[in-house]
Amino acid sequence: MGQTEKLQKELEEIYESLHRHPELGFTEYRTAKIVETYLKNCGLEVITGVGLTGVVGILDSGKPGKSVMLRADMDGLPIQELANCAYCSEEKGKMHACGHDAHVTMLLGAAKELSGRKDSFSGKIKFVFQPAEEGSSKEAQKKLAEAGYDTSGCISGAKVICDSGILDDVDACVIMHVQPSIPTGKVYISKTKAMASSDSFSFTILGKGGHGAQPQNAIDPVPALGEIISAFHMLPTREISAVETCVFSIGNIETPGSTWNAVAEKAVIEGGLRTFNEDVRNYLKKRIVEIVDGISKANRCSWELDMVHGYSPCVNNEEMSALVANIMEEFLGKANVIYTDIPYMTSEDCGVYLKKIPGVFFWLGIGYGEDAPALHSAYFQMDLKALRLGVQVHVENAINILKKLNREEA
Repeated sequence: MGQTEKLQKELEEIYESLHRHPELGFTEYRTAKIVETYLKNCGLEVITGVGLTGVVGILDSGKPGKSVMLRADMDGLPIQELANCAYCSEEKGKMHACGHDAHVTMLLGAAKELSGRKDSFSGKIKFVFQPAEEGSSKEAQKKLAEAGYDTSGCISGAKVICDSGILDDVDACVIMHVQPSIPTGKVYISKTKAMASSDSFSFTILGKGGHGAQPQNAIDPVPALGEIISAFHMLPTREISAVETCVFSIGNIETPGSTWNAVAEKAVIEGGLRTFNEDVRNYLKKRIVEIVDGISKANRCSWELDMVHGYSPCVNNEEMSALVANIMEEFLGKANVIYTDIPYMTSEDCGVYLKKIPGVFFWLGIGYGEDAPALHSAYFQMDLKALRLGVQVHVENAINILKKLNREEA
């Protein structure tokens, strides 16, 4: 068996082990131990327990120079796997449905490859294995707080990694995410706007229940709910500039505990908003509250709010995205690099890194085109041949980014 085949076999074994045992945010203890052991065997300095379960490997070339960060998120999702594969999840109600097991595998492979090529670069490479990209439970957040971490605002693995100070000397960051809708062998790089912010809300409109035949003796929250939905849907088209990208979604409407011949006691509306502009984001959240308050009062109702301030927009540094696009064109061929102004409206916590460090987020194809099961699908699967490609992409980016940064410094 040649070296290429040996590496592919090793990567598949790591991937399948991780896929069988997904762990949720800030509970990735088994995964973290696998990462720690592997990195130490590669000769890296290893820091553990960053944000409870985060692991950072540091590869020092022994020569002065800049520092670059590569990231892999480690957590799974609370999804029951339905895919038919030989290495399906053995953890009930948990699944690696977003490819984070692939991210870990690829970054471990890159650490091994780069540890044997320290003569190819100057400076340091930090391999960040991050917990909780998909969020976390209240129990896990309580443990974070007890450990002294700031749990105010939006809590994510990226935030606790950045808050730890371990990235304060990093000059550039590269964040790669797998994408099954893109064929294996291709990458998708957004020039600036890569992914949107993500905020969610849940409003309860409180009326007074009663018999459906005697609505005059009740206060019906449903008409208020209908008016609120109509007003919400007008916001992006009538109060936000047409040149701004904004998605406003109503995902759930219900009248808990009511039935067909009753006036409901309360009505609940849940939804979310996504945009790339922080001013638009803040304006919409303010207007949501104003609309609910005004319409509820006009309908003699009161209201309660649960607003979750989610992930910030993920915006690439334009110089970094152009650099990575050029590196990938050299490595994969120009036809396999999609370098575009078109972003994804999904969200990721990597925006925290990109606010702190000049960097780039991009997609690595691991699938068979648009008909492949999507990320977060219970049927998600990947082309295992993409594992070795992901390793090579990391290696090419790390070496060439450091070369450019060190030339500029000289």
